[in-house]
Amino acid sequence: MLTQRRFIPERMDDPEIPRAELEASFDFIRLVNRRLGGVAVLRRELDGLRPSWPRDRPLRLLDLGTGAADLPLAALAWARRRGLALECVGLDNHRGALDTARALVADEPSLELLELDAADAVERFGADSFDLVHAGMFLHHLRDIEVMTTLAAMGRLARMRLVWNDLHRSRFNAAAIRVLTLGRHPTVRFDAAASVAKGFTRGEALDLARRVGLADVRVRLAFAGRFVLTASGLGDVA
Repeated sequence: MLTQRRFIPERMDDPEIPRAELEASFDFIRLVNRRLGGVAVLRRELDGLRPSWPRDRPLRLLDLGTGAADLPLAALAWARRRGLALECVGLDNHRGALDTARALVADEPSLELLELDAADAVERFGADSFDLVHAGMFLHHLRDIEVMTTLAAMGRLARMRLVWNDLHRSRFNAAAIRVLTLGRHPTVRFDAAASVAKGFTRGEALDLARRVGLADVRVRLAFAGRFVLTASGLGDVA
């Protein structure tokens, strides 16, 4: 192990999880993203790209481990309010998650959902095929070596920037998530606690990014127990 994370399998990752439990999990994740920083982080990164937004085509966003696709949907709503052209692709290898996402996405023409492992995205799309590559509360589901493989793939896919937005592991956040999930479905309570235990310290996130050669790496602690790591792709680390 390269980190001190406690790797605990989450119930929502089981391909045979009952649909009601999976939907309860996504209801909670959507709430957390909306109220506790997930949406805000992605919008802030998109806003930072506005000076270099393509003039002759839509900006292309890839969302890895998209789950219920609430983050790309929020990104599209943000872009439309500002008159900016944006196209999104959401990847997930969990068929149940994609079934849930497709029911929510409905007729959104600017969002494509695909069943695909994040590690296979470079082969599918090619290098520099997206302007922004985002992973929101996804990489903590992976073991350290898989995290590194995915970060390297993100670095190859991203033309402008990659964003890793995930859970910061600390005793305070472990206690806070137990309070936050009081009264929730047992699957939600179990998975939320497991997620924080599998989260990353700022130093661990930075070390993993440097090990795979990401360039211009920056890490900051964000609101409500999150960290945000950004990089410009593969190359010499700044």
